[in-house]
Amino acid sequence: MSPYPLDPVRAVGPMRVVLTTYPSRDAARTAIDGAVGRRLAACANCWDVDSRYWWNGAVEDAHETLVVFKTVPKRVGALLDFLARSHPYDTPEVAEVDVPRVADRYLAYLLATLDPTGATPAPEPSARRRGGRRSPAAKGPGRTRGPRPRRSR
Repeated sequence: MSPYPLDPVRAVGPMRVVLTTYPSRDAARTAIDGAVGRRLAACANCWDVDSRYWWNGAVEDAHETLVVFKTVPKRVGALLDFLARSHPYDTPEVAEVDVPRVADRYLAYLLATLDPTGATPAPEPSARRRGGRRSPAAKGPGRTRGPRPRRSR
């Protein structure tokens, strides 16, 4: 079992991208067809890449195809399961990236394609302060130089 949680607490964006590599363009196309056909991803891009990595105690070189799947948080778990079950590598790299901001029209396309029930994404956290007291952790560090001078009365 992974020491990392499957649902990161800090992931707040309305979109996710999932990255993985395949040994050939044909293998990548098969995975893309499976994920898009099952509506686990709205779309995917693939690029030919040259990889260098440690494997079984030696540095290896390989020509691979990198795939970027675009999806919504609701579908990430099923997409990760699909990729783990269908991937041709023994130890595939499958990484999820939280996308905190997305163009409105593209997000509407993602939601219409992958979440036809019309669920809206969670709102983005606001960077502005909404009043009230700051938590002790949010306060800056205390004084770092000598004691404060005394005032005379």
